[in-house]
Amino acid sequence: MKITRKQLAQIIAEEKQKIASQKSFGSNAARQETLREGMKEMEMELVEEIVMLLVENGAVNSGQGGYDTGNYDDDVYQDALDYVRDAVIPHLKDLASRGAWDRKPGR
Repeated sequence: MKITRKQLAQIIAEEKQKIASQKSFGSNAARQETLREGMKEMEMELVEEIVMLLVENGAVNSGQGGYDTGNYDDDVYQDALDYVRDAVIPHLKDLASRGAWDRKPGR
């Protein structure tokens, strides 16, 4: 199971858009705290979306909860972590080492 670059880019773009659409937060300290909280929430949502994609595409088993319920047990998260660490990250490193980032238009 692979997550395509297009799928990953779409997820990231959606999350960036959520952050950009937030309004003014008042003082700088309050704004920074709100942004930190927003980032934590976004990261949690992103993790859930990634795990759901991995389950939907058969890279990891959904355990007893199933991806449609969103009730994953710890084993599902561990399997997702193992998959990302062992399959996705090496692939991204390989792409980066071949200059994939430099070839992207607009960079």
